[in-house]
Amino acid sequence: MNGYWDTGTWDVATWDYVPVLIDVDTHDGVDRKRKEEEHRRAEAAKAKARRDEVIALFEQIVEGKPRIAKEIAEPFVIEATAQAPAVINYDAMLADLERVNRIYNEHIEMDDEDVIALL
Repeated sequence: MNGYWDTGTWDVATWDYVPVLIDVDTHDGVDRKRKEEEHRRAEAAKAKARRDEVIALFEQIVEGKPRIAKEIAEPFVIEATAQAPAVINYDAMLADLERVNRIYNEHIEMDDEDVIALL
């Protein structure tokens, strides 16, 4: 032993650095993937339920107040052609938060009117 610890030599062997050992667990785990998939499915089901709820409310407005329903859906009506009748683009209408809010407000107002009529 020469005692040259400062310079990195020890006896006749020379070392430049000591490698850092890192233990990385690369196993993703089936459990985590299953939970994420269940979460995605649950969120998709919630979104579909909310969408269906708004469409059902809109349908109730169409039955009760067709004039207001026409105003709400007017920009989203796809014109009729010889092959297909006029339809409403519900995806575009539901993407407009102002329209969705108006649908909710009109439905609440219709419910209030029904309650007043029963009194």
